[in-house]
Amino acid sequence: MAIRYKLVLSTCDSTDEARKIAAHLVTQKLAACVNLIPNMESIYVWEGEVEHSQEVKLLIKTKPEKLELVMAAIKDMHSYDVPEIQVIDITGGNLSYFKWMDEVLN
Repeated sequence: MAIRYKLVLSTCDSTDEARKIAAHLVTQKLAACVNLIPNMESIYVWEGEVEHSQEVKLLIKTKPEKLELVMAAIKDMHSYDVPEIQVIDITGGNLSYFKWMDEVLN
């Protein structure tokens, strides 16, 4: 299967912000689905200090041609100076799900 789908990972500092970004991506047909995983603990270095934060993980399912718009929307709507945006190629899976994604994102 050619890579026709992407999984974008991001985090938010609140459920409200995560829902706002997710709803925007879905209503604008930039993502077929966004899963929110609440109460995730993150430990990272920011400005020289080790930070511990509760965050919400976003799993954003989209297509390559929408990727730049997804990333721009996240950067525009996000409260972080440097929001996490990681992109994973989806190389296989349930073809019926991908057909549904195609229908939703057209």
